[in-house]
Amino acid sequence: MVTTVTPYSNPRNRAYPGEGFDGVVRVSYNGASGTGVLLGDGRAVLTAAHLFANGTTETASVYFETLAGSQTLTSSRITLLPDYDRTNGNGDLALVFLSSFAPVTANRYAIYRDKDELGKTAVLVGYGQPGTGDAGTLSGYSGSPLRIKASNQFDTDPALLKNRLGAGMSWTPLSGTQWLADFDNGSSNQDALGALAGTWGTGLGQDEGLIAPGDSGGPAFINGRVAGIASYTARLSQGNLAPHIDSQANSSFGEIASWQRVSYYQQWLDQSARANYPSAPTSASAVQRTVSEGNSGTTYAYFSIHRHAS
Repeated sequence: MVTTVTPYSNPRNRAYPGEGFDGVVRVSYNGASGTGVLLGDGRAVLTAAHLFANGTTETASVYFETLAGSQTLTSSRITLLPDYDRTNGNGDLALVFLSSFAPVTANRYAIYRDKDELGKTAVLVGYGQPGTGDAGTLSGYSGSPLRIKASNQFDTDPALLKNRLGAGMSWTPLSGTQWLADFDNGSSNQDALGALAGTWGTGLGQDEGLIAPGDSGGPAFINGRVAGIASYTARLSQGNLAPHIDSQANSSFGEIASWQRVSYYQQWLDQSARANYPSAPTSASAVQRTVSEGNSGTTYAYFSIHRHAS
């Protein structure tokens, strides 16, 4: 993923095994490839719904890269957010449930539940095409998939941008469900969301980056929690305002990207994960009082919690 300020060969841009990103995975489905992130239960991978736009009857493959090496798992089920709207980029979320537990060396992540994401710096991680802000994605890259990291700031709600641009923006995002960020190079000339939305800022220096093809479904972390899921990029202009650095849509300086806002969809995520817990008890009497712990793998333990009115 991620087009970065410096080339992908710069170690600062690599998310190496053991650096806390071993739960960021590559997801392959029906010939397409994207990114996903392992949630706390160790069996659900959160990613983008548009990876499965041709239906979900096929099996997805999920590739893990950890300190213990590489491992590939398959899906047992793929669940798309019921409100997914491909035309307008709304609700672009899916859960890939693994046929077995993820490697114990893979990081598990909690979701970001607060409502204060605006203006915060997020760490972006993914397996998309590498590239730089000056030149865009390397369309001829043929090496092994690389897990790349960068940072950016959530600048605005795309629904607010739609209010400003009107028909100049061809899709209609739902208010409060996504975040936008732009790819800054330190110059106000490429500050896309400053020029178009009035949210000025010239970036994070060499830490700045943007998502690219193959990063769809990748996480944006705030304080180590999953706050956004990479959804799409765009190249926008209005009148004489044309902040992009070149004439191509290639994740270069001056382009923008959207992440689905995880905090908005937390109820769906929680309910979907619970519905897929294996052998979950349906009554207090069915809760096991003892659980045998093995020497490998993961075992679910369920607890019964009783609330008493005061």
